[in-house]
Amino acid sequence: MLEKDKVTPWAFLLTRNGLQVTDFFEKQIYYQGLEFEGSPRHVFWNGFIQPFLKDIVSRNFSATRDFCQNHSIDSNVPLEETASLLKTGIRHIYRRMIDIDQRLRGKGFPNAVPKYDAKAEIEASEAFIAERLSAEITLVPIKRKNLNTICEEQKFWFWSVGFAIAVATLIFTILK
Repeated sequence: MLEKDKVTPWAFLLTRNGLQVTDFFEKQIYYQGLEFEGSPRHVFWNGFIQPFLKDIVSRNFSATRDFCQNHSIDSNVPLEETASLLKTGIRHIYRRMIDIDQRLRGKGFPNAVPKYDAKAEIEASEAFIAERLSAEITLVPIKRKNLNTICEEQKFWFWSVGFAIAVATLIFTILK
């Protein structure tokens, strides 16, 4: 959805119909009859896609955490897998943006201009994912074992301690 609804429309900036897209904050962005430089290019790379990505990251981490809590699943591995999938998705979105940028700047001849280096944007998005992953892992409640679980896992020690108490009680009673 994000690619189709928010990124791909930019590819039509230089067409007769121009670009009409809504940003994350419901503001209409409309460009027609402009080159892909200055303001349009600045908007494209600086602040347009990032709020969408942050929202997707936040919603996916929350959904993973909630699912794990609702199903009593240890969430560390699912949260790490979520982070990995989010990084893959973000790289995909930026690759598509790089392609659109190159096509628009090349005015139909993409190989006539170099590809935009989106390393900083990708790193910033991946840093956000890492921060959220760390926060989500911190939010995971520590599972406290109830006494029955502890007794079941440590049968030998509970039996041994119980037996020792019983013997000590018996000896104390006899010697009294």
